Amino acid sequence: MKGALSLLLCLFAGAAVADDAVYRYTDANGVVHYSDRAPDRHAKPIRLGPLATSTPTRHAMFYSPEVLRAAARFAVRVESPTPDQRIEAGRAPLVAAASVMPALVQGFHLVYQVDGHAVTSGPVDALSIQLPSLAAGSHALQIVLLDEHGAEVARSTPANFQIAGTRLASGAPKQP
Repeated sequence: MKGALSLLLCLFAGAAVADDAVYRYTDANGVVHYSDRAPDRHAKPIRLGPLATSTPTRHAMFYSPEVLRAAARFAVRVESPTPDQRIEAGRAPLVAAASVMPALVQGFHLVYQVDGHAVTSGPVDALSIQLPSLAAGSHALQIVLLDEHGAEVARSTPANFQIAGTRLASGAPKQP
């Protein structure tokens, strides 16, 4: 019996909420008021038009491979080391950094190449990595963007940089 009474009460409460009305009235002092209860039996509810709303954009919508591939052309750029940067040998850590436009999406990977050879055991999804020790001299860093199937989507322009040899106190280059 209590269950049936509770159900009946919920039905009436739901009907009352569904019949919400807003009343506008002006008091004796000329002040406009709004209420969910009619101040007298002559009050009439105001009609509200449909509210202008928008659906929040889902994060996944922007970064899904399908949406990005259809919307834009991908580009990859070497951010570090900068072109023609001179780096002292033994300076640790030597970091390679990339930027991907419009974004590095889930399932896409990067291949970091120094002098045409990959420096990681496989494609990575990191926008920066620590490079292994490099011999003194000029080097070129290039970054390749691969899609979820391993196909090349974009390739950066090579960034040439120099690793300077260590010097002795006299200023002469150290010989190996």
